Amino acid sequence: MGRNKKWAAGVIFIFSVVLFSISLYFLMGMFAEQKQEADLYDELKAIYQEDGDAENDDDAATESDADAERMVVSAGLLALHETNPDCIGWISIEGTVIDYPVMYHPEEENYYLHRDFYGAYASAGSLFVSELCDPEESDNLIIYGHHMKNGSMFAALTDYKDEDFYEEHAEIVFDTLHGTEYYQIFAVFRTPVYTANDFAYYSFTEAEDEEDFNAFLSEVAERSLYDTGVDVTYGNKLLTLSTCEYSQKNGRMVVMAKQISEN
Repeated sequence: MGRNKKWAAGVIFIFSVVLFSISLYFLMGMFAEQKQEADLYDELKAIYQEDGDAENDDDAATESDADAERMVVSAGLLALHETNPDCIGWISIEGTVIDYPVMYHPEEENYYLHRDFYGAYASAGSLFVSELCDPEESDNLIIYGHHMKNGSMFAALTDYKDEDFYEEHAEIVFDTLHGTEYYQIFAVFRTPVYTANDFAYYSFTEAEDEEDFNAFLSEVAERSLYDTGVDVTYGNKLLTLSTCEYSQKNGRMVVMAKQISEN
């Protein structure tokens, strides 16, 4: 009987060691992948900022009008677009980690969901514009991004549940191939998807008319976590940021903003 107990204890010990080794292997792999992804975005940001700073130095000597400056396309963004034409913008929210290139590949649904800037597999994927949108024409530009556990990509969107956080981070800057666009956040809400009666915020890209636009805004206001006091009217260009939200099954965290004329 004693021998059987020792044998069982030995088997359990060996099994535990094997299980620990496997867990450690996958954990180290996850950390290595996260570092690789972080290094990639540091590399892309260096290209974007270095060329952008050089451009801004030149502009300072020739541009004085704010409207004209907004029409100037970032040299850094152009460099990234030349490397991969799917890169159509760079989005940032000051005071958060959201500071990434934005991809657009309308030929395939969710193409960049698990692909990095160069198209290689990446669990974090890339920020990307919905294939339903036309960046040139859409009334509402929808950008998706993962809610990563390490806080990267669009994880910071969940911080907008706190109204104080919103008040300190109410502006979004979106560099595009046509110049810099500024957006003011006007609504934050949570909603489930893949239900029988979704609020299909993800399919609203162009309003049929003013009535359709206002009906959509009414649905947004009904779900908003708090009143921002920001007025939105027919004709305003909208920007929608969407990520996963884990307080409910198939939840989504959605932050909506309207384009404003200046910073």
